[in-house]
Amino acid sequence: MVRVRKPAYAGSWYEGTKESLLAQLHGLFKGRLGYGGLPVLGEYDPRLLGLMVPHAGYVYSGMAATWAYGEAAKHGPRDIVVVMGPDHHMASSGFATMSEGVWRTPLGDVEVDRQTVSLLLSSAPFVEDSFHAHAFEHSVEIQLPFLQLIYGSSFKLIPIIIHDFNLDRNIMLGKALYKALEGKKAIVLASSDMSHYVPAREAEENDMKTIRAIESLDEKLVHSVAVNYESLCGLGPVIALVSCVKEMGCSRATLLKYYSSGEITADYGGVVGYASVAFFK
Repeated sequence: MVRVRKPAYAGSWYEGTKESLLAQLHGLFKGRLGYGGLPVLGEYDPRLLGLMVPHAGYVYSGMAATWAYGEAAKHGPRDIVVVMGPDHHMASSGFATMSEGVWRTPLGDVEVDRQTVSLLLSSAPFVEDSFHAHAFEHSVEIQLPFLQLIYGSSFKLIPIIIHDFNLDRNIMLGKALYKALEGKKAIVLASSDMSHYVPAREAEENDMKTIRAIESLDEKLVHSVAVNYESLCGLGPVIALVSCVKEMGCSRATLLKYYSSGEITADYGGVVGYASVAFFK
């Protein structure tokens, strides 16, 4: 019997039916802060290795996310998508994946890549295999409808949640991911929002310092800056992403879009920052 990770946030953080969700996604891509048009799936281009993408409710961060997914679509289909997000509920021992099953959204089911997860677990024994740890975590789920919009049902998923911020272990995870993905048509995502509940000007200043650190592809610098400014809720996923794409041959990271929740709510007194960043060979 196939284990189904049912959607926990459909109908609240994003629309809950297929028709309304597709309309919402289309509206985000065409929105005033969005990508500027609907994504078009291009031919496979391996130069795009990874993405950092925000994970709040779609009304807040969705237009920032469209820039990442527009870029992903432009670079063509992938067989495997790794989505690493923070474990907000601390439901794991530090790192958790799922070795089998499907993730369900209003747009259909996404199958977990059992073979690649098995390879990952063999080289990263500190990652636990836990279906239950993922039950109420939004950081992976919130990315799936975007992925289904651009890739359809042609990809398999590797979900990973992290609440261990140890620099060395997250670098190790990135290197283990590289080994598991070697030779495969894959893209690696880190699901992360940025500064939380500080004035908009402070958020942008701190977030831009963090983005520049990410663009440097220096995991130690990213860790130091993000901890200092408390500017990445997905610190572990971003460190692991940088580590992994460097093994893949990444030569540059580029900011695609940044704004804060103040641009949505008009309340600039205490905002959350949202950014999409792309990583290329």
